[in-house]
Amino acid sequence: MTRFLWTLVLLVALPLAAFAQDTTTVFDSKAFDSTAARAQDVLDSGAASDQALEQLRQQLVDFRTAATNQKALASTKVTPIFERLQALGDPPAEGVTEAEDVAGLRAELNSALNNARAPVQSAEDSYKRADSLIKQIDTLMRDRTTAQLISQNRSPLTPVLIKDALEALTQFGENLWGEVKSNLNNPARSAGRLGNILGVAILLCLALLLLARSRQWSRHVQAAVSQNASPTTAALFGFVGSLSQLVLPAIGLIVLVQALLLLDLFELRGYFMLRSLGFAGFSLYFAAWLSRSLFVPTSTQGALIEIDNSLKGPMRRSFLALGLMFALRAMLDAMVIGSGQSPSLVAALPTLTFPLTVVGGFALFRIGRVLGNEARVAGKQEGGNPFLGRIAAIMGNICVAAGVAGPLLAALGYESGGTMLVFSTAASLLLITGLYIFFRLIGSLTGYASGTVVAAGAEGETQRYGALFRVAVGFIMICIALPFLALIWGARVSDLQELWLMARNGIAIGDNRVSLTDFLTFVLIFSVGFTITRVLQSALRTTVLPNTRLDSGGQNAIVTGTGYVGIFLAALSAITATGLDLSNLAIVAGALSVGIGFGLQTIVSNFVSGIILLIERPIKAGDWIEVGTYSGYVRKISVRSTEVETFDRASVVIPNADLISGTVTNWTHSSMSGRVRVPVGVSYNSDPREVEKILREVAEAHPMVLLEPGPAVMFMGFGADSLDFEIRAILRDVNWMLSAKSDMNYEIFKRFKDAGIEIPFAQRDVYIKNLDQLGKPAKSASDVSADDDPDDTAEDEAEDTVAKAKPKDTKH
Repeated sequence: MTRFLWTLVLLVALPLAAFAQDTTTVFDSKAFDSTAARAQDVLDSGAASDQALEQLRQQLVDFRTAATNQKALASTKVTPIFERLQALGDPPAEGVTEAEDVAGLRAELNSALNNARAPVQSAEDSYKRADSLIKQIDTLMRDRTTAQLISQNRSPLTPVLIKDALEALTQFGENLWGEVKSNLNNPARSAGRLGNILGVAILLCLALLLLARSRQWSRHVQAAVSQNASPTTAALFGFVGSLSQLVLPAIGLIVLVQALLLLDLFELRGYFMLRSLGFAGFSLYFAAWLSRSLFVPTSTQGALIEIDNSLKGPMRRSFLALGLMFALRAMLDAMVIGSGQSPSLVAALPTLTFPLTVVGGFALFRIGRVLGNEARVAGKQEGGNPFLGRIAAIMGNICVAAGVAGPLLAALGYESGGTMLVFSTAASLLLITGLYIFFRLIGSLTGYASGTVVAAGAEGETQRYGALFRVAVGFIMICIALPFLALIWGARVSDLQELWLMARNGIAIGDNRVSLTDFLTFVLIFSVGFTITRVLQSALRTTVLPNTRLDSGGQNAIVTGTGYVGIFLAALSAITATGLDLSNLAIVAGALSVGIGFGLQTIVSNFVSGIILLIERPIKAGDWIEVGTYSGYVRKISVRSTEVETFDRASVVIPNADLISGTVTNWTHSSMSGRVRVPVGVSYNSDPREVEKILREVAEAHPMVLLEPGPAVMFMGFGADSLDFEIRAILRDVNWMLSAKSDMNYEIFKRFKDAGIEIPFAQRDVYIKNLDQLGKPAKSASDVSADDDPDDTAEDEAEDTVAKAKPKDTKH
């Protein structure tokens, strides 16, 4: 638990620490008033472009940050004056005067307080004004985006639009080729190319090698190392080798672009096309890497997603189609930017994008169908992961819906909505699968890929910490994915910055404000306190307490109490460090007292009873107790309940209040010794003194029986079938009561048999009257004469009935 807590703290706190720093900005009220007035005019007109609105918004954000800093700085001057004023006490009531010097000081401090509060109030007003304008700009831009998504234009399948798009594409190609020919014929540039020819050749060779051979190099190195390496080393090289198959081609693309730029053949159009070439190539390589990692097994582990072999080829081609879709779209955007936002290309962009939307939609549909079918099949198999199955089913349904609806919407003229649906779904799919692959690769480094241990001989404790580490890594990856998913689905960077600012500034809870920084401070300090508590408990349990005279129950009580006190102090220190005013909790405590009096009464009673058990120790861990119908050993005493393990190996959880208020028999409270009783019955023909002698010898001969005080043999009385005796002996360890009683019974039976003493048991003899009449048939009603006396008949019937059984004692 401690390792998991620290892992979570470090993985969350370290990335966020870089964003938690503020840059101090001086607030210029005149400049802010001018910017705010201009922003209001822009909002009223609604004619500014999105780029202009973004720039204006950023200026307002800077002013809002400066106003916040100004308010914090001015507040530092208010606090000491307010504290001095509080030290004077409350103002006197009406009609009551106070000392002249005190009254003068109070008036002076009130005046200084009002003057100090003026900048705070001005900064607060500026903050609210800037924040209001920022929200209005965000609303305007969202409305524009929504209107664009739901707007309907002419279908891209219109022949006129197709003709115009082809002409615009042809015109761009001619212009690009014209730039290349012009630069080829330029003597100055030709001389420069000759000077760079050696460097260009080296870069081209390096780029081609990285693009063509990097995958084979990685596979050969990975296979060679994994042959004789340990499982952990093989997993490490598998992780590095898998990443190298993506990183090395990306480096090759960068080198290729730089080599082509050194040729100095392109102007603005060619420059942007070359820049897009890097992203386009990376999209293809990334899609190919995803498909290989998901569906192709490696030398160190199997495929991450097991599907039928006949589906692996179509799935890989579908992922490559998505990569091609993003690559071509990047090149189309580069064409538009390189042409200086040419009207013909801007108008042709929806038509040129439509084939990409269709290709992406078909790929998504096929991927979704496979994911959905495989998720249903995996859900019926034993040992599968139901959570991953549900996630795969949901993703499959989304892909199928987007693959059908996106191209259909685009064909009907809703080009923006259809294109965004297909491209955003595809980007989300690639992002999620990429993070899943990284998650599994990182899990393989710790030996926990797919929940199985890679390293042989791993202990259960290591498995538990490895699983917790995987949970922490998964949580971090989810936190990383959420901002990117928001950007993919239309959120702006400014929206994320606004959310971050809200989290950093915190939310108001009464008079307190809890921010993300406060939360991280709380988690960090609590983690430190929790760790110190666990270390102290471990030291007490293993080093300090074993060297004392305390029994195991007392040691357990001290260790448990130390844990509760340590966690309470850690929580209290963490709350205090965050700046929360605990005095405000008095109202909450008052409200909770009503609930405690009703619904929480039992819980509080058990809690108090648990504290009493730990302090007074009427029972302790390891004691043999009897509570009601339950008898067993105390295994654990917690704050709310006590766990008792019965002799049937069943765990019984008993509320602590029952142990305090009820009757509890503790066989081992003060000592381990206890009395055992062994009842014995003998025949009435036996000699009582001889029986007493044998029983005493049997008791004294048992190794668990104490000789001081010695065992006693009691003549308990005359039973219905036997003379009743009872052995009463004190055992060294009462936990062996049943074993000792069983041993004595075996020995008693043997000694009685040797001495000819009989052990009787109850026996009854049954006498039946008129036994000879039982086999005769009963008289019918017609055989009975009319002159028979009813009294005689009744007497005969009574004589024919079975007599009562008369008991008789017999010997066996």
